[in-house]
Amino acid sequence: MDYIDRSILGPDATEYVESLASRMEGIMSPSLFRHSLGTLDFALDMASAIPEEVDLYRLAVSCIVHDYGKIFDIETLKKAARDNKPGLSREEREIEPLLHSLAGDYFISRDLDIRDEKILRAVRVHTIGAVDMTLEEKILFLADKVEKTRKYKNAGYLRKLALKDINLCLIEVYKNTIIYVINKNRQLHPDTSRIWNSICGGK
Repeated sequence: MDYIDRSILGPDATEYVESLASRMEGIMSPSLFRHSLGTLDFALDMASAIPEEVDLYRLAVSCIVHDYGKIFDIETLKKAARDNKPGLSREEREIEPLLHSLAGDYFISRDLDIRDEKILRAVRVHTIGAVDMTLEEKILFLADKVEKTRKYKNAGYLRKLALKDINLCLIEVYKNTIIYVINKNRQLHPDTSRIWNSICGGK
């Protein structure tokens, strides 16, 4: 099955992304796999709509595997965070909705033999963002939130905005994410204010 337009990547890269997608299809739930493909499709749409050069290979791989951590239960994620992610604070290890990204790169490296730090970092920051995100990280962050299987209010507007102005869309999506987390009475990541200020052009 073709998961990606073969004209987008070179033959070797396409073959690898196809094999990776096939593997994810056999591991993930159908809905999670559809989301992963939706993220990939929309990320490539975004990349084609901007004049800047995008590393399409790394972008495609990170899109396919960005939610790999979600196949693990929360206790497994917490243990991986404790045992293998010394850079994570205790507070970060307790924010359960973020653990699939904060610890997911460990499982991606272990199980899928993906060691490319740019891909792994894109996975780590796809839920909360980061200060000074790369273009590829911004695209994954946005595509994850607004790809076409997302049906929440304003999703259609944000999809159109993502294809016109990535940085403006980033502000709107991050704002919506903060409001969503607050409305759910959940913890915000401790770096949220720094990331918000960075996205808005502050220091």
